[in-house]
Amino acid sequence: MIIGFDGKRLYDNKTGLGNYSRTLMHRLLNFYPENEYKIFVHQKYFEDSPYKYTDFVERTVISEAFSADLWRFRGVEDDIIRQGVQVYHGLSNEVPELPATVKKVVTIHDVIFHKLPKTFPFIDRQMYAYKTKKACHIADAIIAVSEQTKQDLIELTKTPEEKIHVVYPTWNKEYEHECNYVLKEEYFNRYGLPRDFVLFVGAVSKRKNFLRLLEAMALPENKDKNLVAVSNGGDEYDEAERLIYEKGLEGNVFFLKDLPWYELPIIYHMSQGLVYPSIYEGFGLPILEALRCGKPVITSNVSSMPEVGGDACIFIDPANVEEISAAINFIYYNLELAAEIREKAMHQVQKFAPEKMTAQMMQVYQSL
Repeated sequence: MIIGFDGKRLYDNKTGLGNYSRTLMHRLLNFYPENEYKIFVHQKYFEDSPYKYTDFVERTVISEAFSADLWRFRGVEDDIIRQGVQVYHGLSNEVPELPATVKKVVTIHDVIFHKLPKTFPFIDRQMYAYKTKKACHIADAIIAVSEQTKQDLIELTKTPEEKIHVVYPTWNKEYEHECNYVLKEEYFNRYGLPRDFVLFVGAVSKRKNFLRLLEAMALPENKDKNLVAVSNGGDEYDEAERLIYEKGLEGNVFFLKDLPWYELPIIYHMSQGLVYPSIYEGFGLPILEALRCGKPVITSNVSSMPEVGGDACIFIDPANVEEISAAINFIYYNLELAAEIREKAMHQVQKFAPEKMTAQMMQVYQSL
């Protein structure tokens, strides 16, 4: 089978959508090497990419068309047909129009623009809604990254349920390495981090609810605790900085920007646990990553978070600052629960095992 993929996010995106694309490609090459894989990307997104793995590059079809946007809108179709692709997978909420002989799959990660419209400008909302509805109409099969996303899609697009397949994301191979004391010491010194801290991973945005986490850290019972945020900023970063200074948290909140993806598992291992009080997620990959590292996770009791966390997480009301604070104190001072948490975490993550998730994705391709 010749399977094609949209390579824009795979080569150009450093966060969730890029990680999803790269992890899927690594796993397919590992578990199903008998197929032929083609990655389609414009030179604009390929030339300065830090993700030029040999296994990817040798399977990549690079376009040098004048306009990357026009190529993605129309030119990519000719390249896909020319390469004899039988199944084409759009990895991030869109897929081109192709002849009926080429079966089309699209992954829909979330419909944030629909669930939290006030977090998007009007024009962006309209564009995302149009692209999502069009992709769901064109595709022969839709991959939803959670049951939550599947239900959101049915509500928004009226897509028949039988057309939507829930295939969860999984972790990448960096999360399968051990992290010993020596390695942790090296990274404590490299980044000047405190010896104990809770971890936040994600954008400093309204949806991720970072300001409420700062408010929890500012409560009197948390004056001796530290927060490390792995983040490249976001729409509330300036407000977060203002709040940090206003609440006197300068010595307790640390930002790690532009952290290489392969170092993130080490930071998880160094932490007391993850705090992820998001308001809405299509999946919430940091929850799974932290659990894979055997770490306690505090996360929200809404959206897809309970689906990902199962009985292995501490769930909080993301609007309740005192509840977030109490959960942070719980994981700080109940270290004897570490073994129990690790056991529950290891049991929960098996639901998202790479072999299992990749097999489910391959079954979708084969069914077409």
